[in-house]
Amino acid sequence: MQIQITAVPDAALNAAATRHGLRRPVLVARLGGWGLLLFAVLSLAVTGTLDAVLLAGGAVLAVAVPVLLINHTARGLRAGRPTTYEFSEGGIASADTESRHAYTWRAVRSVEELSGQLLFRLGGARLLPVPTAGLSPAQIEQVLGTASAQGLPVRRK
Repeated sequence: MQIQITAVPDAALNAAATRHGLRRPVLVARLGGWGLLLFAVLSLAVTGTLDAVLLAGGAVLAVAVPVLLINHTARGLRAGRPTTYEFSEGGIASADTESRHAYTWRAVRSVEELSGQLLFRLGGARLLPVPTAGLSPAQIEQVLGTASAQGLPVRRK
Protein backbone atom coordinates (compact mmCIF):
# COMPACT_ATOMS: atom_id res chain seq x y z
CA MET A 1 0.00 0.00 0.00
CA GLN A 2 1.29 3.46 -0.89
CA ILE A 3 -1.15 6.36 -0.51
CA GLN A 4 -0.16 10.02 -0.54
CA ILE A 5 -2.43 13.05 -0.15
CA THR A 6 -1.91 16.75 0.38
CA ALA A 7 -4.43 18.54 2.55
CA VAL A 8 -4.73 21.69 4.61
CA PRO A 9 -5.40 20.74 8.24
CA ASP A 10 -8.53 22.45 9.51
CA ALA A 11 -8.46 24.22 12.90
CA ALA A 12 -11.98 23.03 13.75
CA LEU A 13 -11.10 19.40 12.96
CA ASN A 14 -7.89 19.72 14.99
CA ALA A 15 -9.86 21.07 17.95
CA ALA A 16 -12.35 18.21 17.68
CA ALA A 17 -9.50 15.68 17.48
CA THR A 18 -7.84 17.22 20.54
CA ARG A 19 -11.03 17.15 22.59
CA HIS A 20 -11.74 13.56 21.52
CA GLY A 21 -8.17 12.37 22.01
CA LEU A 22 -7.81 13.83 25.48
CA ARG A 23 -11.21 12.83 26.87
CA ARG A 24 -9.81 10.39 29.42
CA PRO A 25 -6.99 12.51 30.95
CA VAL A 26 -9.26 15.58 31.04
CA LEU A 27 -12.00 13.56 32.76
CA VAL A 28 -9.53 12.20 35.32
CA ALA A 29 -8.26 15.72 36.11
CA ARG A 30 -11.77 17.11 36.41
CA LEU A 31 -12.98 14.27 38.64
CA GLY A 32 -9.89 14.60 40.83
CA GLY A 33 -10.44 18.35 41.11
CA TRP A 34 -14.11 17.98 41.97
CA GLY A 35 -13.17 15.32 44.52
CA LEU A 36 -10.77 17.73 46.21
CA LEU A 37 -13.39 20.49 46.16
CA LEU A 38 -15.94 18.12 47.71
CA PHE A 39 -13.43 17.12 50.36
CA ALA A 40 -12.78 20.82 51.11
CA VAL A 41 -16.52 21.40 51.58
CA LEU A 42 -16.85 18.34 53.82
CA SER A 43 -13.83 19.49 55.79
CA LEU A 44 -15.46 22.91 56.20
CA ALA A 45 -18.66 21.29 57.45
CA VAL A 46 -16.81 19.11 59.97
CA THR A 47 -14.07 21.45 61.22
CA GLY A 48 -15.60 24.84 60.49
CA THR A 49 -12.47 26.02 58.68
CA LEU A 50 -11.87 26.13 54.94
CA ASP A 51 -8.63 24.52 53.79
CA ALA A 52 -7.23 26.88 51.16
CA VAL A 53 -4.82 24.24 49.84
CA LEU A 54 -7.65 21.77 49.11
CA LEU A 55 -9.74 24.55 47.58
CA ALA A 56 -6.92 25.81 45.33
CA GLY A 57 -5.79 22.28 44.40
CA GLY A 58 -9.33 21.28 43.47
CA ALA A 59 -9.81 24.40 41.35
CA VAL A 60 -6.50 23.87 39.57
CA LEU A 61 -7.24 20.21 38.84
CA ALA A 62 -10.86 20.78 37.82
CA VAL A 63 -10.32 23.84 35.62
CA ALA A 64 -6.71 24.82 34.91
CA VAL A 65 -5.20 21.40 34.14
CA PRO A 66 -7.81 20.44 31.48
CA VAL A 67 -7.55 23.87 29.82
CA LEU A 68 -3.74 23.76 29.75
CA LEU A 69 -3.69 20.16 28.52
CA ILE A 70 -6.10 20.84 25.66
CA ASN A 71 -4.46 24.14 24.66
CA HIS A 72 -0.95 22.68 24.74
CA THR A 73 -1.94 19.72 22.58
CA ALA A 74 -4.01 21.82 20.16
CA ARG A 75 -1.11 24.25 19.70
CA GLY A 76 1.05 21.35 18.54
CA LEU A 77 -1.43 20.54 15.76
CA ARG A 78 -0.75 23.02 13.00
CA ALA A 79 -3.63 24.25 10.90
CA GLY A 80 -3.59 26.26 7.70
CA ARG A 81 -0.39 24.92 6.10
CA PRO A 82 -0.60 22.43 3.25
CA THR A 83 0.60 19.10 4.62
CA THR A 84 1.47 15.94 2.75
CA TYR A 85 0.45 12.68 4.39
CA GLU A 86 1.91 9.36 3.29
CA PHE A 87 0.62 5.92 4.26
CA SER A 88 2.62 2.79 3.55
CA GLU A 89 3.19 -0.71 4.88
CA GLY A 90 5.96 0.80 7.03
CA GLY A 91 3.84 3.46 8.72
CA ILE A 92 2.62 7.02 8.34
CA ALA A 93 4.43 10.30 7.63
CA SER A 94 3.42 13.94 7.52
CA ALA A 95 5.39 16.82 6.07
CA ASP A 96 4.82 20.55 5.62
CA THR A 97 7.15 23.40 4.68
CA GLU A 98 8.78 23.43 8.12
CA SER A 99 9.01 19.81 9.23
CA ARG A 100 8.63 16.13 8.43
CA HIS A 101 7.56 13.45 10.89
CA ALA A 102 7.46 9.73 10.20
CA TYR A 103 6.11 6.99 12.45
CA THR A 104 6.26 3.24 12.07
CA TRP A 105 3.07 1.36 12.79
CA ARG A 106 4.68 0.19 16.05
CA ALA A 107 4.81 3.85 17.20
CA VAL A 108 1.05 4.21 16.69
CA ARG A 109 -1.10 3.07 19.62
CA SER A 110 -4.51 3.16 17.89
CA VAL A 111 -6.46 4.65 14.98
CA GLU A 112 -9.94 6.15 15.14
CA GLU A 113 -12.15 7.22 12.29
CA LEU A 114 -13.82 10.49 13.24
CA SER A 115 -16.02 12.76 11.18
CA GLY A 116 -13.77 14.17 8.44
CA GLN A 117 -10.51 12.73 9.75
CA LEU A 118 -8.50 9.77 10.94
CA LEU A 119 -6.98 10.18 14.40
CA PHE A 120 -3.69 8.37 14.99
CA ARG A 121 -2.80 8.13 18.69
CA LEU A 122 0.91 8.12 19.35
CA GLY A 123 2.78 7.82 22.66
CA GLY A 124 1.72 10.00 25.58
CA ALA A 125 -0.83 12.63 24.63
CA ARG A 126 0.50 13.00 21.07
CA LEU A 127 -2.06 12.87 18.29
CA LEU A 128 -1.82 12.94 14.51
CA PRO A 129 -5.15 13.90 12.92
CA VAL A 130 -5.30 13.34 9.16
CA PRO A 131 -8.09 15.01 7.15
CA THR A 132 -9.93 12.49 4.99
CA ALA A 133 -11.26 14.97 2.41
CA GLY A 134 -8.54 13.89 -0.05
CA LEU A 135 -9.11 10.17 0.49
CA SER A 136 -11.72 7.97 -1.16
CA PRO A 137 -13.75 5.60 1.05
CA ALA A 138 -11.72 2.71 -0.41
CA GLN A 139 -8.44 4.42 0.53
CA ILE A 140 -9.70 5.09 4.06
CA GLU A 141 -10.66 1.44 4.36
CA GLN A 142 -7.23 0.43 3.02
CA VAL A 143 -5.43 2.58 5.64
CA LEU A 144 -7.63 1.23 8.45
CA GLY A 145 -7.16 -2.33 7.18
CA THR A 146 -3.38 -1.93 7.11
CA ALA A 147 -3.40 -0.52 10.66
CA SER A 148 -5.58 -3.41 11.80
CA ALA A 149 -3.28 -5.93 10.08
CA GLN A 150 -0.39 -4.41 12.08
CA GLY A 151 -2.27 -5.33 15.27
CA LEU A 152 -3.50 -1.82 16.09
CA PRO A 153 -6.90 -1.20 17.67
CA VAL A 154 -9.04 0.48 14.98
CA ARG A 155 -12.33 2.23 15.72
CA ARG A 156 -14.58 2.95 12.79
CA LYS A 157 -17.48 5.41 12.72
